This record gives sequence, structure tokens and C-alpha cells, in this order.
Amino acid sequence: MELDELKATWQALDRKLQQSNAIQLQLFKDGRMKNMRAGLRPLFWGQIVQILFGVATVLIGIAFWSQNRDAAHLFCTGLILHIYGVLTIIAAGFTLGRIRIIDYAAPVLSIQKQLASVRRAYVGSGIVVGYSWWFLWIPFAVVVFDFLGVDIVTVAPGFVLLSIVIGIVGLLAMWGFHGWASSSRRGKFAQRYAENLSGGSLRRAQRVLDEVKRFETE
Repeated sequence: MELDELKATWQALDRKLQQSNAIQLQLFKDGRMKNMRAGLRPLFWGQIVQILFGVATVLIGIAFWSQNRDAAHLFCTGLILHIYGVLTIIAAGFTLGRIRIIDYAAPVLSIQKQLASVRRAYVGSGIVVGYSWWFLWIPFAVVVFDFLGVDIVTVAPGFVLLSIVIGIVGLLAMWGFHGWASSSRRGKFAQRYAENLSGGSLRRAQRVLDEVKRFETE
């Protein structure tokens, strides 16, 4: 009977210890998840700014092509800005959508997958929207010069052509470097490069998840 009572006591103590550990883990996780949510706010607001930029670009593009229907090169310039603005809004909206569906109450593994989805959306849209600036600055320049009363395409076609050539060379060089740096053969350099692409907010969020995961295994 004494042995049975001793076993029951140990089992009760073990349950209390497990409950205590579970409570400590949940409190630790809740605190870190709050930090993670706060750490992602700069990324969230960055996408809001990108959407506002996209809206402004769309409005500029519409105003420009609607006023230059008789000049093909100016009409196309406005149309390019219009399309670019829409794509910018879509890219930012997709990233925002990935951020908003993160379930901070889910298991760490699930949150890691959701964060990876945010990272893919952010990096992918950043590459598409960012790399296109090798060419997109040209339509913006055309709009600025037109505002100043100069049709830069007609006055200096050589400048525009040279800018396009430079854009092609620059884009190919950046794309080549991206492929080289992302290769698994680069080892730690590739890992650091991928982390830098994802931005500070996502790196901090991943560190938070790593901390919670380590706490769970200790």
C-alpha cells in the first residue's frame, strides 16, 4: 500500500511538473510571438508604402497616356507606368496577405512554414519589382522631361537607346550574380545572401522562432 501511495505521489508530482513546464512554455511563446508580430510591422508598413507608390504610379500613367493618345511613344510610356503601378500594388498586396494569415497560436513548425511563405512572396516581388528599375526609370524620366516641356525621346533618342542597353547589361549582370550567389555551392555565402534578400524584419522573426524551438527542446 505504501508503495502504491508513493507511486501515486510521484505521478501527481510528474503531472504538476509537466503542467508547469507547459505553462512556462506557453508564456514564453506568447511573449516571443508578440515580439515577432511587432518585428514584422516595419515589413507590413513597407508594403503599405509600396501600395501607395503603386497607386501614384498608376495615376501618373493614366494621366500621361490619356493626354498623349496621338504620340505613340508617349502613350506607351504612360501605359508602361500604368501597368507597372498595378503590378507593384499586386506584389505588395500578396505579401501583405501572407503576413496577415500568420497564425501566431499555431505550432512553431506551422508558423515557420507560414513565415517561409511570406519570405517567398517578399523576395519574389522584390526581385520582379526591383530588377525592373533597370528599365522603369526611363519612362519616369520621359514623364519628368515632358513636364519640363522636353520630349526626350524625340530630342535625344540616342540617350534613350543607350539607357536601354545599359539596363539590359545591368539586369543580366544582376541576374547572373543572383544565380551565382544563390547556388548551394556557395555554402555560407549563399545562406547570408538569402538572409539579406529577406530583409531585417523576416530575419528577426526567424530568430524568434528559433528561440522558441530551442526552448521547446530543452
